[in-house]
Amino acid sequence: MSEDTRNTAARQSRTDPPALLPPTGPLVLEPEEVRQLWSFVHGDIMEPGLRSILRASLGLCPRHTWGYAVVEIELWQTGAGARAGHQPFDVTILYEDLLEHVAAGLDRPAGLLHRHPERILVPTAPCRICTEMAGPEHTGLRMGYAGSDTAALTDEANTLEHTRAWCRQTAPVWRGRVCPACDPDPDPDPDRGQQDPVRRCRAHLAALGPLEETVRGAVAARLRAIRSRMLRLTESMTERGAPAGPEEDASWIEALGFFAGWGPPLALSQ
Repeated sequence: MSEDTRNTAARQSRTDPPALLPPTGPLVLEPEEVRQLWSFVHGDIMEPGLRSILRASLGLCPRHTWGYAVVEIELWQTGAGARAGHQPFDVTILYEDLLEHVAAGLDRPAGLLHRHPERILVPTAPCRICTEMAGPEHTGLRMGYAGSDTAALTDEANTLEHTRAWCRQTAPVWRGRVCPACDPDPDPDPDRGQQDPVRRCRAHLAALGPLEETVRGAVAARLRAIRSRMLRLTESMTERGAPAGPEEDASWIEALGFFAGWGPPLALSQ
């Protein structure tokens, strides 16, 4: 990518509206996005009070949710676990918390205090990365985290080498669990097709409006099942954790598919 193209994309990223819609294909991240996300991975997430902010925003916007995973998987080169790096460790920690947050909200009985429990599916705060990207435009060289070469990191992230491998290896597990409204090739079975709200991602579920209690309960149970498998995946990426199996390896893709749509893994698994 030429320097002129980078600069144009960076300017556009500050003027375009936030990426609220789920991405429909593989991401091509811009240098400023990688700079912000690489800093986020390295410790911004540990700032006091940020966890409550991330619950309000339901993590990051769809584009930067998948971008967060791509940056961590492609650029993080060391660690415990079978892959010894190139793993979504920080991603699983954040999104397992958000899975329980949303499940607990859906489980609340509708009443005076929680008239519409399904509103837990709609963010009430903006994406942290979008907010940073919308700040004043800077001129000249901007240093990355710890003086890192942002341009080189961007090129490396955009290969999607390790993210593509995760998606392809786990596709047999998650392919039948894709949101039918995100799926370009949905299951023809009417019991599992467009009429099934339980498999829908967050955005397409929220678009249905008020949900029956049984539907909310079923979605909450599904989210907790994903969270349970993702907790085991997180443990597998530590020195004492047991190795992860296919169900655990697919869990982070299911979690991000729910929060941010299924476009990237569907495209990368082809």
